[in-house]
Amino acid sequence: MMRRNLVLLALLFLLFPALLAGKKPAADSKPTSANMVDEGTFAIFQNGQQVATETFTIRQSPASSVTSSQVHLNSAQPGSALQQSSQLTLLPDGSISRYESKQTLPTLRSTTVEPSDQFLVMHTTADGKTTDQSFFLTTQAFILDDYFFITREVLLWRYLATSCQQRTTGDGCDLIRARFPVLIPRRNTSAEVYVEFKGYDDTPLNGRPQHLRRFLIQTDGPEWQLWLDSNFKLLRISIPDAHLEVLRQEK
Repeated sequence: MMRRNLVLLALLFLLFPALLAGKKPAADSKPTSANMVDEGTFAIFQNGQQVATETFTIRQSPASSVTSSQVHLNSAQPGSALQQSSQLTLLPDGSISRYESKQTLPTLRSTTVEPSDQFLVMHTTADGKTTDQSFFLTTQAFILDDYFFITREVLLWRYLATSCQQRTTGDGCDLIRARFPVLIPRRNTSAEVYVEFKGYDDTPLNGRPQHLRRFLIQTDGPEWQLWLDSNFKLLRISIPDAHLEVLRQEK
């Protein structure tokens, strides 16, 4: 387990340097194009029926990392369609630079979260009115909004890179349960979540067996179970109490 954890953390630094690097590029350095870290599609199932689709990209550059997502929910019932998009920008140390979400159906709504005096301020526009709300959270807090599941992958990367406790024997480290303060813009609230590594599962997925890392995210509500593959990509989310399943679609 020790060797696996060390290899895992080393690969994370290669996989997502913009999130974990400690230095910003020099002021006179030339702009660098963003590299694609991950992209794909999640199918979202409720009670065994697909109810929505999320398409996403994660790009990183020396100056920032950007996680973008679009969610489409279609229903046979008139007026029940949902279309939303979001973009989460993090600085090289993992702190929040900006978060923005937009809803175009069924109503127009937009939300922006930005740092202000070391705290976070949320601006929400709905029904032609804009309201501001301050949260006593530092920029090291994380954004976990409803409907956008790909940000859970980024949270797991942060957990893996920051929660490996050194053993007293000096022969490695172990992943420990960790607490993360989060902001949930859709609910206009802040909270705490706990992330824990639960071991390895040999789970059939997409028609073939997979050796996956399983994690648990505990909140004030239902528990989330999440699985990463050997490339640290999020393949599956299960929320049994909500009868919700999220599966990455093969290309």
